[in-house]
Amino acid sequence: MKQDKDDPVWDAAWQWVQREHDADSFDESARAEMTAWLLAQPAHRRAYDRAAQLWLLAGFVPPTNDFGDGDGDSDDVPDTAPHPTPRAGN
Repeated sequence: MKQDKDDPVWDAAWQWVQREHDADSFDESARAEMTAWLLAQPAHRRAYDRAAQLWLLAGFVPPTNDFGDGDGDSDDVPDTAPHPTPRAGN
């Protein structure tokens, strides 16, 4: 995904994606404004779709499987890292 560094459509799309994931500021009014922006030009929707995909690929969306109790302690997360297997004769 290559983006021009001075692309106002991309910049707006990226800002919409960020705002959409901020529950404190993204209300029905913001959703209506974003929808109007998306419908104004096909390029808006294409840029938004690319920005949303980048957001997901970058891992900015919190996981739906929360193994912990939400207190932030790392001991709440199961250890899924691979462990080295001892070699015979060592």
